[in-house]
Parts: sequence; C-alpha cells; structure tokens
Amino acid sequence: MVGSGSSRKQRRDQQKARWKLRRQMMMEAACLIAKSLPSLVHTNARPPPKKRRYQHGRVKYKDSAGTLSVLPPTMSPWYILYCKEESPNLLPNFHRKFRNRFRLPYSNFLELVKRCTDDSNKPDGYFKRWRPGNQAAGGKPAAPLELLVLTSLRYLGRGWTFDDLTEATAISEEVIRTFFHQFCSFGADVLFKEWVRPPTSAEEAMVMCCEEYTAAGFPGCCGSMDATHVEHSRISFRNRQAHLSFKLPFPARAYNLITNHRRRIFSTTDGHPSRWNDKTLVRYDELATGLHDGTSPLCNIEFELYEYDPSTGRVRKEKYKGGWLLVDNGYLNWGVTIPPIKEANTTSEWRFSKWLESMRKDVECTFGIMKGRWRVLKSGIRVHGTDKGDRIWKTCAALHNWLLEADGLDDGWNSDWSGNLGELNEHNMPNALQTLLTLNNMSTVNYDTSGMGQGNHPQPHEGDEDVAVHHGRVIRDDTGAIIVREMSTEQFRRRLVVHFDIAFKRKELCWPTARLGREPNME
Repeated sequence: MVGSGSSRKQRRDQQKARWKLRRQMMMEAACLIAKSLPSLVHTNARPPPKKRRYQHGRVKYKDSAGTLSVLPPTMSPWYILYCKEESPNLLPNFHRKFRNRFRLPYSNFLELVKRCTDDSNKPDGYFKRWRPGNQAAGGKPAAPLELLVLTSLRYLGRGWTFDDLTEATAISEEVIRTFFHQFCSFGADVLFKEWVRPPTSAEEAMVMCCEEYTAAGFPGCCGSMDATHVEHSRISFRNRQAHLSFKLPFPARAYNLITNHRRRIFSTTDGHPSRWNDKTLVRYDELATGLHDGTSPLCNIEFELYEYDPSTGRVRKEKYKGGWLLVDNGYLNWGVTIPPIKEANTTSEWRFSKWLESMRKDVECTFGIMKGRWRVLKSGIRVHGTDKGDRIWKTCAALHNWLLEADGLDDGWNSDWSGNLGELNEHNMPNALQTLLTLNNMSTVNYDTSGMGQGNHPQPHEGDEDVAVHHGRVIRDDTGAIIVREMSTEQFRRRLVVHFDIAFKRKELCWPTARLGREPNME
C-alpha cells in the first residue's frame, strides 16, 4: 500500500513537469515568431473602421432637378412664419396665435432672442456655440438662434418631444436637445435671479404684497405658501423610492412656493423628493426661514392689530413688527406661518378660518396657472437628472413672473375699496365669503355647488364674539412693538382672530380683485 501511494505521487509530479515544459516551449516559439516577422504583424492588421455620421431625423425634400436634399432650417415652416421680418404681416391674427402657441408675446420673444444673442457673444456664454456666423460640423452654418428659442418655448409650453420639433424646424434632434438644456440653465441662473425675488425692504413689501392682505384683514402678511408636486418620469432607480409619495402613483419632485395675492412668485425651493412633507420643505425656503430667524428684510414690516383693552374693554390698537405667511395645517408651529383653525369653537374663529382659506387660494391658483401655461409641468418632465428638472421648474417660474409684468397683472389691484361689507356684489366673492355674509345676517345659507344638497353650517352663539385679548409671553423691540417671530402659531393666531372679528363688525374689510377689462399683451 505504501509503494503504490509513492508511485502515484511520482507520476503526478512527472505530468506537472511535462506541462510546465510545454508552456515554456510555446512561449519561446511565440517570441521567435514575433522577432523574425515584425512587419507581418503590422501590415496584416486591419485599420479601425471610420465612424460614419448619419443625419437622423432631418427633413428631406426633392429640388427642381429631382435630387433628394436636406431641408435647411431657414426653409422650415417655423422660420418662414415667425423668424422673418415680414412674418407678423402674414396672418391677420398673428400676435394672438403666436401667444397661444409659444406662451410669450411676440415682442417679449424678440427681447428674449436678443438676450440670448448677446449672451452668445460672451466668451463664457451659454449660447456661444450658436453665435451668429459660427459654423457647425461639415462647414454648414449653425442653426438660427431664434428658431432654437422657439423650440424651447414649445417644449415648455405644450410638452412636445424633440422629435416633434425636428419636423417643424428641420433641426436635428440632438441639437435641439442640447440647446434646450442650455436654455434652461440660462433661465435658472440668469432669468430666475432677475424675475423671482422677494421684496428687499419693508417699504417695497407694502407696495408689492401687504396692500391686498391688509385690506382683507391680515395686516403684515407677505404672501401665501404651499408645496406642489411635478411628475419626473426619468428618476434614477436608486432615487425612485424616495420620489414615490403616498399621494401620487408616479415619481415626482416637490417644490415649496411663496406668492403674493397677485400670483407673483417671491420664492421657490429647489426640487426635493416628493415623500418629504411641508415641515421639511419649509426649512429649505430662504424667505420663510429668513422670516423665522429674523434675517429677512421683511422682518422690519410694522403693522397694527385691533384688540380689546383688558381693563376697560374698549377697542385699541397694538403695534407689531415682522412679516408672516398664510399656510395650511401641514407646516411647522412658527409664529410667521399662520394656518386656519381645524376645529373652530366660536363664530369668530370659524369666520376667520373661512376667510383665510379663501385668501390662501392665491398660491393654489399660481400652481394652476403655471401647470396650465407650461404643460411640461403637467404632463411630466422627461429628461434625465433631477438637476435638469429643477432648472426647468425655475425657468418656468421666471417666465411666469415676466408674463405677469408684460400683461400688467402685477400692479393696480382694487384693494383700496371702502364702504359697507354687506354691499359687496356676490358675484365678485368666493362662495365661502358669501357664506360669511349670509351667516352674519342670521339667514339661511341657500347656495349649493356640489349637487348633493344643502349642508349644515355652524350657527353663531350669543356672546361668543366678545373675545377678550389673550395674554401670553411676548417680546418687544426698542420701540415697544411686539415681535411676531418670537410668538407661537397659536398665540399670534388668537390675536389675528380678535383683530379680524373687530374689523369685520366695523365693516372695514374688502376682497381684493384684479382690474376688469384688461386684455393680455399679445404683441
């Protein structure tokens, strides 16, 4: 048994030696062949194939000679209709059709093209690739800049695809895609900083936003705040779970927005996962956190509220300092964020909450205007990368504010109305406000818009309107004004309820409305 084991080991060692010798001989033979025939290795090697460039998606036509040629962008329908000097005279309703198709008036479009052209002449400009006079691949002139601006506006306004734009402009899909991302970068970095900004002083805030809210019974209010979701279908797989919220069946990005009653956007955050709630999003809003921390210039706003003197019971005015915002009940318990009361115990609280909910619809209307005007926010963003989706959102916000100023909707609201509140026309007020007036007159609520029959509304109780001033810990500045941001939501809201109830009984409130008979700018 011992001898057989040793012989088996010897045979295995001999086999390993033969394999090692065979590998060594093959390596030596390969080296000899490579040294003796160096030219054979190089001459027989095939050169790498040349990369062929195909013109994908370009529109072709047959000329008079019957030759199939590529249609240049300067012969495309869009260039002939919108980019030539005589284009406005081609159609009788040119300006109205242009506004409906590209969302911008023709004069604003020309101004936007000029700004893009000026940027292309800069060494570090966003559009230097499409500088007038530059040549693209093959020695051909670059695509017209005004035609590319139209493609970006159509993509944002109606949610077209890049392939659809190729058919209309005869520009390749890749060029349109590249320009679109550059345009959104220009909009997010340049246009956004120019058009989306909060008031820089208390005096400017009184003109831009506080006038309407003061007339409606909310002195010191700077705007309304809420969050919205925008579908983003190209979220990466590793981030998909965070972008699937409990409300939506698709991945989306969440944006926190602050607007005034004229629908002008003051501030908006970058996009965040849609699973984040309002309490988290508000911490990334610079305007809201500035009001809470005391670093915003709007903290210098001074206003007065009605209250009852605890000793005499007479109405007096108390001075306050600091701006605040209208929100829903999903935000943090800050003194600068005032939501409606969930469970109102008195008629004054119920009346205050109903009026606040109606006033806060301005931010909801802003969401509807933006998603209706820029359909890419409604149909969903289809570009890869969350940063690109955020630039699209900021570009749409900047163009929204630009259009408000172009149409004259950013100033001149009728908030200086004076008279009896009961003499307001019912067709100019929301249904919630009509309920307040009807309830104040002790009559039956007689409207129904749901088709489900008349509902039950709380009736006023005797004596519950006589709300005394609520005591609590307050901090005053050097002038004796109470600092709003140092109070809690409940503490400051009780004081607002008292002020609103007194102003309502004195018939000093009015509902801000836009001027009638104004037509949007089409030229």
